Formats: sequence, C-alpha cells, structure tokens
Amino acid sequence: MMRVLRRFRHEDDGVGLMELIVAMSISMVILVAVGGFFTATLRAGSTNTRSDQNARSASVVMNSLTRYVHAASLLPKADGTYASAVTQADGSRMTFTAFVNLDGNATDVPVQVRYSLNGAKGIVLDRWTGTTTKGFTTFPAPTQPPTTSTVLGGAVSSPTGDGDPLFTYLGANGTALPTLADGSLATTQLGAVRAVRVNLELGAPTADTPGNTHIQNTLYLFNVAYGTNSGATP
Repeated sequence: MMRVLRRFRHEDDGVGLMELIVAMSISMVILVAVGGFFTATLRAGSTNTRSDQNARSASVVMNSLTRYVHAASLLPKADGTYASAVTQADGSRMTFTAFVNLDGNATDVPVQVRYSLNGAKGIVLDRWTGTTTKGFTTFPAPTQPPTTSTVLGGAVSSPTGDGDPLFTYLGANGTALPTLADGSLATTQLGAVRAVRVNLELGAPTADTPGNTHIQNTLYLFNVAYGTNSGATP
C-alpha cells in the first residue's frame, strides 16, 4: 500500500524546471517566427497599397503634363514675330504657353502654364489667363499669382533614384540641351526646346523609397516645328 502511494506522489510532481525552460524556449521561437512573418506580411501589404496609390497619382500627373505639353505653342506677337513656347525651364519647373480647349467649345484659347514643385514636393499646375487685344494675347509675369493653382500629386523625388531631374529638355536632334550651373536653360536656349523628357518618381521626396512609382515619358511640342532649328511656325 505504501509503495502505491509513493508512486502516485511521484507521478504528481508536475513539470520540472528544465522541462518548463525548454517549453518556453520553443514557444518563444515559434512566437518570434510567427510575429516576424506577420510583420513582414503587414509591411508588404502596406507597400503594395502605397504603390497602387502612387501609380494612380503618377498617372494623373503624367496625363496632365501630356495634355498641356502637347498643346504648347508659339505665341504670336503684334510685331509679326512669335514668342517661344517655353518661357522658363529648369529641372523641376517649366513654364510655357499653350492653346487648349478649356470650356468644351470648338475654340482653343491661349493659357500660360507652369508645372513646379511646392515646399512639400507636391507637383503643382498653375495657369494664367491672358489679356487679348486685337487678337494678340499677353500674359502676366510668372511671379504674379496664377488664375488657378492645383496640386496634382506628390511627393515627387527630383532627382530620381537614377539621378534624373523631373524635366529634361530636348532639342531638334533629340539630345538634351545644355543647362546652366543651376540646371536651368539660358534664355537663348528656350526657343530650341522641341520635347520634354519627364522623369517622374512619385510617392516620397526621398528617391528609391519603397512604394514609389517611377515612370518616364518623352512629350513632344507638336505645335512647334520638331526637327527644325527654327522655332517659328506661321
């Protein structure tokens, strides 16, 4: 009888310290593995969501740029000459005149357009309406407040992870026009612009941030004589 009771007491001793330590160690390994996988899954899902949002925003920006740059035009002047289509140009800012249909009617009207980056690196579309006298339109200086201003998207990395500025300006032979030390075109070069290569990395101001969308497109100034050295079109 005493032997049976001793056996019962021995089997009722519970889990030993070493067994408890081993069980806790295994549990910790499993928790770390599962937790790491769960965190990685959440991070990947968040990056995919940002990528999708940034791709949509980049598409809106590029569509706007395409519409206006393709409509860029020389501006007729009262003295019979033409002002160059592009009036300001550097790596993150471009100002030009374009003839666009703003109200859905059959008539295209001239507007002054500027794409630039604001303090938060968002890309902004500014537009100025001009004053027309005897069929000739003039615009206020770009230092004046625009008629309308719209933030299209952002933030934008300029330069991109590839080292490219937002805007690169091409001449009649398709090569990049030389720029000044600050990355801008000299006034004498503005009339030579025949196309704009847009290098758009959108999502975060820091290049190559996970989730950024990077697209590139070359937009031609179709209303300016592409392939010629003269910017004048009758």
